[in-house]
Amino acid sequence: MKIKPLADHNDVLPLLTRWYQTEWEPYYGVDGPGDAQTDLESRCNYEEFPIGLVAIEEGQVCGTVALDLDTATNLTPSVVGLLVGRAYRGRGIAAALLKSAEDLARRLGYSRVYMSTTVLGDLLERMGWHKSAEVEFLNAQRGLIYVRDF
Repeated sequence: MKIKPLADHNDVLPLLTRWYQTEWEPYYGVDGPGDAQTDLESRCNYEEFPIGLVAIEEGQVCGTVALDLDTATNLTPSVVGLLVGRAYRGRGIAAALLKSAEDLARRLGYSRVYMSTTVLGDLLERMGWHKSAEVEFLNAQRGLIYVRDF
């Protein structure tokens, strides 16, 4: 598997848009406030936020992640939009994407990165992240903010 800049693979944006709309339907679905296509297009940068990455294995898109300002927490750089396609889950792709996002943050000169989540706490803790605070998302769901210091 290779993890590459999303800017080099903007041909995968329609697929990722569908994944976002399906996975996070309350936000990116027809009646939601988000626009998956616009968010993903905005991540086609190399050196300025938001910066997207995409995991590709044997020519197939497996997942994506980005570094950006987290609108729920106003913390930057934050890991946002981490999503692995359903057919590719359980293979360590989320961990590889997360590690690539950490490496990117370090390369850009940051010594800390954040992530807010309701579901990835176990993975983050296994990878050396620690809980920092609670957050309430736009859908009123409560989650946790995690921090990774380098």
